[in-house]
Amino acid sequence: MTLPLVAEREGYDIQIVKADMTNPFPFSDETFDMIFHPVANCYIEEVLPVWKECFRVLKKGGILMAGVDIGLNYIFDDDERMLVRKLPYNPLQDEKLYKECMEKRDGIQFSHTTEEQIGGLLKAGFRLTDLYEDTNGEGRLHEYHIPSFLAVRAVKE
Repeated sequence: MTLPLVAEREGYDIQIVKADMTNPFPFSDETFDMIFHPVANCYIEEVLPVWKECFRVLKKGGILMAGVDIGLNYIFDDDERMLVRKLPYNPLQDEKLYKECMEKRDGIQFSHTTEEQIGGLLKAGFRLTDLYEDTNGEGRLHEYHIPSFLAVRAVKE
């Protein structure tokens, strides 16, 4: 793993903790100054509990930098040419979709609405201070400048 090597080279003291984000985080209240949350909510059914845990473990004035998927990638075929699925995308609630995910070895992912993602941050207590839209970086949605991801900056006041 390269992270410890870089940390050692740069003189950072790091601790790696393996945990399940669907459970309460294994940290005390107000532990962190900043949380960087990459696009990971697509691997959980419920977003709000994660946002609440982020809020809990951040110190007052702490910053959450989060990337979120807004669900568009799930409705198109692999070539992004045709709408082929309805939202929400939830293989645990759709046997055919579950089988398709297993056959393609895609793993289990879930779509979430902007209301769940951004509304969840607000319900958890965060103040949204910035927002950036982004595309897939390639493919037809990208070519047409259609955002499918958001990056947000939120503060615990």
